[in-house]
Amino acid sequence: MKVIIVDDEYYALRNLKSKLEKIADVEVVAMYDDPAAALEEMSSIQPDLAFLDIEMPEIDGIALLGMMFKKRPDMDFVFTSAYHAYVTDTLETKALDFLVKPVKFEQLYVTLEKIKKIRSKSGMGHKMEIQCFGDFAVYINGKLIDDNWRTKKTEELFAYLLCMNGKYVSRERIINDLWPNLEMEKGYANLYTTQYNLKKRFDAFGIHDLIKSRLGNIWLNIEDIKMDLLDFDHISENYDADKSKIEILEQMVELYKGMLFESKLYSWTLSLQQPYEVRFDNALHILIQFYKEHGDEKTASYYEMKKML
Repeated sequence: MKVIIVDDEYYALRNLKSKLEKIADVEVVAMYDDPAAALEEMSSIQPDLAFLDIEMPEIDGIALLGMMFKKRPDMDFVFTSAYHAYVTDTLETKALDFLVKPVKFEQLYVTLEKIKKIRSKSGMGHKMEIQCFGDFAVYINGKLIDDNWRTKKTEELFAYLLCMNGKYVSRERIINDLWPNLEMEKGYANLYTTQYNLKKRFDAFGIHDLIKSRLGNIWLNIEDIKMDLLDFDHISENYDADKSKIEILEQMVELYKGMLFESKLYSWTLSLQQPYEVRFDNALHILIQFYKEHGDEKTASYYEMKKML
């Protein structure tokens, strides 16, 4: 479950994050002391759950919930506040719970278990998880399925569309990249068959409407897909916005487990692999220098070892 925390108090953010990280299947993907920033970034992060402080300047938690709900109606919300009096104000909202700060771990655990059950019954959350760095692996409900594709091209088309991050791709471009030596008419026939095989593959797992097509374009509905490539892109963007956060680089390095689709011989990946490799190497270099300058040779050695893998 991908979680964000919004609170204008730094210590409240850190306290809640440390407790959430002790709960299984919960990942704190972002913390914000600025509600406007949280609202702006939620489309790219696509969180499942938000913890919102109520009393914040400019945008209070109740107003923020309404704005976020319009953008992501399948998202869940929990309010936090140091004041019990706000409970009444939250009763008519979409929030699933109200926790008094400082939040106690026992109360937090009960709330998260309740939300997990609700999401499980409603079929929400990430049904599919995908690893693109290093070995290409697709998991549906925790089960590995990437070795059961109808054809190699079915697997390749899926990998290709994943790299587009939900963007429209013309059929002509796909044919040129996946079947570069075929005449266009034959390429259209191959693409149609491969697209059909891919649709049937996921229909068998109860995942429908994953592949979209309109006006000569094809794309994937990636809203409920958890993917290391998307996470890496988002984390990298966060670092570009704030280069003072060394922990962002650490998250990038841990996500990168090898070159993009390293185990696959897809010709079209060559131009995509290098930018990710460069970002990974740059992150390692900064981390090694940072920890050496701060006298932490053990951590610096850990990242030096990663550079040699």
